[in-house]
Amino acid sequence: MANERHTDIRQWEVDSSTRQSVHPYTKYAPFRTATSTTASTLKAVGQGEVAVNLITNPSVESSDITMFTAAGSAISQSTDQASHGTNSLLVNPANSAAGEGFYWQSPTIPFSVNVQHITVQCEHRGASASGNATIEIRDADGSTVLASSADDNLATSFRRITTTYAVPAQTAGASYRMYVTTGTQHNINMYIDKMGFEIREDTTAVSTYVDGNQGVNYEWTGTANASTSIKKPDMSVIRGIQIKNESSSAGEIVYVAFDSTASSSTGIAVLAGETFETNFPIDFRDKVSVVSASGTPTVKGVIWGIAGY
Repeated sequence: MANERHTDIRQWEVDSSTRQSVHPYTKYAPFRTATSTTASTLKAVGQGEVAVNLITNPSVESSDITMFTAAGSAISQSTDQASHGTNSLLVNPANSAAGEGFYWQSPTIPFSVNVQHITVQCEHRGASASGNATIEIRDADGSTVLASSADDNLATSFRRITTTYAVPAQTAGASYRMYVTTGTQHNINMYIDKMGFEIREDTTAVSTYVDGNQGVNYEWTGTANASTSIKKPDMSVIRGIQIKNESSSAGEIVYVAFDSTASSSTGIAVLAGETFETNFPIDFRDKVSVVSASGTPTVKGVIWGIAGY
């Protein structure tokens, strides 16, 4: 930044391409929140993570659990504990050896000339705070462990475990298994929730859980809780806003600013009880900021935008 000059103006101002200018709005961010006399960001733009979760019943909300296969344990859907939704997979180890639990088998991962990265994840909780769990990636028949997490102690709250395996470039198409098992021999019931199996050619594994019930930008590819799910890119270009100041107090003015921090001098004033709405497509690529002149008036509305490819 120290070497910026006035001749760099073309880098400061974005001139939308014709394609972007006529792009229908495909992203929205609804909001209803209290403001304050300290400026806050109502929406920060950015495409964020994108992902596909191949597990078709990842939070065990469907009663059909046939996609999971018991391995040295008994498994069932349970409403006793849940990290997301209302159910989890109850795993009752046989207490005969280590490595008791269940597995999920992927569809065939196609051949690629590039390295492909498999990432698996889940959250686990114990019926008591003893025993442990581990998550593994194995080959198609389960005989070879390709990657494994460390043994993770069970607790009376949910804990996340994950591991990753790099499929070498030009590997023939193959199926893989995700195992969740006891790390050492024990008979402590385990609750498993928020499972994920992701395959991608970059190394940036999605750090959050994905299913179609997570909100805006998340979708099931078919039947809810019985299909794969996707996380689409978030908004990276703001194209419009509708915002209402719900206050009835005349002094509680809200100021709205784009790509700058809102203040009485930088923001657009939205008086108590009034609504501000852009009536022509705008193009901002950083943030929407709000601040109140006094009090904590609530604002509600929606921000419209596009992914910006």
